[in-house]
Amino acid sequence: MTLHSQRKTNSSIWKKIRQRVLQRDGWMCAYCGDQAETIDHVVPVAKGGTDDDWNLVAACKRCNYSKKDSMPVDFLERRSTDRTYHGILSPQNESKSHDQA
Repeated sequence: MTLHSQRKTNSSIWKKIRQRVLQRDGWMCAYCGDQAETIDHVVPVAKGGTDDDWNLVAACKRCNYSKKDSMPVDFLERRSTDRTYHGILSPQNESKSHDQA
């Protein structure tokens, strides 16, 4: 039985994983930088993702539910016009200030 299927049968294991990932990521959403309450599969389970720690990140409810089963790059592209992104998976802004000539 995979851990993914165990979520329904043994929620105490999933609660421990959730707590560990949230603490590891400093309770900060990987996509927007806001406070995270949930964890998300970077590569969605629907696309072959696993419950391994390297595939789990902290996420706020808004980002987690908006991302659904899309890949992070697709999710971030779709919302690239939203200026609230400053999470760890967000693209870095390499533009220079007008003050720097």
